[in-house]
Amino acid sequence: MKRETWFLKLAVIVLALPVMAGCLFALPHIWREANASGGWIQASIQPIVFGMYAAAIPFFYALYQTFKLLGYIDRNEAFSLETVRALRHIKYSAVTITIVYVVTLPFFYWFAERDDAPGFILIGLAFVFASFVVAMFAELLQKLLKRAIVMKQENDLTV
Repeated sequence: MKRETWFLKLAVIVLALPVMAGCLFALPHIWREANASGGWIQASIQPIVFGMYAAAIPFFYALYQTFKLLGYIDRNEAFSLETVRALRHIKYSAVTITIVYVVTLPFFYWFAERDDAPGFILIGLAFVFASFVVAMFAELLQKLLKRAIVMKQENDLTV
């Protein structure tokens, strides 16, 4: 790995590990506990767990695209259409995650109302807000990168 991006690649790996551990260990445990208790807990927790599994797929895809983007930067291809494409995929993944969590928000609310846990809805809102911010940031970077590529091409033509 090059010196410039090794820390960011390490950060991508560190982001992936807890989510992977949660998908492999925590979510199955929560699913089993919800099934054991039955009733309204099972009906409200199972869609949330399913939504978290559904959101994990675009999350890992976005991390893969981030790793590719850092590879382009390593190869001095930061101002290329491949980087724009990777940012677009990251943006679409973040939008997908936002949609998944917006769909599961009523279940967060239902569980919070029934269990008298008002802070639980904030967890769902945090997931929505975080993925929405990532989508907007990726959109901004994508637009800036497109403009920079156009300026670079114009500059290359004048020299």
